Amino acid sequence: MRKAVRLMLALSVLLLFLGGIGIWNAHTRPPGRPKTVGEEPVRKQPDAPKPVLLDRPTTLLLIGVDQRRDDPGRTDALVLLTIHPHKRSVKILHVPRDTKVRLNLGKGRTALDKINHAYALGEGIPSTVQTLESFLDIPVDHYVKVNMKGFRKIIDLFGGVDVNSPRSFSYLGHHFRKGPMHLNGSQALAYIRDRTGTNDFDRHRRQQQVLRSLWHKSKHPSTLLKMNRLFNILRAHSETSLTLRDAVSLCYTLSRVPEKNIETIHFRGHDQWSSRYYFIVPEKERLRIRSLLRRHLELEA
Repeated sequence: MRKAVRLMLALSVLLLFLGGIGIWNAHTRPPGRPKTVGEEPVRKQPDAPKPVLLDRPTTLLLIGVDQRRDDPGRTDALVLLTIHPHKRSVKILHVPRDTKVRLNLGKGRTALDKINHAYALGEGIPSTVQTLESFLDIPVDHYVKVNMKGFRKIIDLFGGVDVNSPRSFSYLGHHFRKGPMHLNGSQALAYIRDRTGTNDFDRHRRQQQVLRSLWHKSKHPSTLLKMNRLFNILRAHSETSLTLRDAVSLCYTLSRVPEKNIETIHFRGHDQWSSRYYFIVPEKERLRIRSLLRRHLELEA
């Protein structure tokens, strides 16, 4: 898969969620002083922050959460970006959800389990972030989280997505044929979640197809007419640590990164079958990825 598609993965999420942050700030900002008769009209909202580069290397964790009724949910997708503003470079790490790690569950509790269980067994986002920070020995500066229901609604808002299925298969009552298909939100969600007869790496490729289509649709001028509905979806189904100023700087920095400076990295490892399935990252491989990311963030020489 071309590197540009990897960047689209990050940018499409940023576009949808950071765009929502801008709308959120516009709707929730405290009202200004009421104008009196004879005064010049005042703007309803202050100007957006001026776009500036990030002032230091920064990390962003993108989190997709599968939440169900009476269930806190589990992380269904974890993508970590390290962004170097002055080198204009980005590294994108996909973390397989079944990666076996030592979970930080809060209040001194730990457990050896799949990384996606940190959310449900611990304290949600804080446990997920702390577990990844410990595993990679790097700080997570910001996160963006969305649940799958919100993702489905966003796809329907944009009129569905177009994909090219690599094979024919069925999942959750939906049937997919090999070749080009147009999918609504429910179909797209099943398409990116299926792991029957395949693995997380194939799943990542299908996720990128959906996000690439969403990315192209979101650039259409008609998106402006959808912003209020998008805001309502994001308010109900997403969460982030980013402020509007953070978001503007992040998007501006990413827009200046040339394609040749985008690197996607994956853990190399092996499967482990016991009472449940795990993806095992050998210690040497963990240290390789750790060192690669720390050097990019200028945390070590």
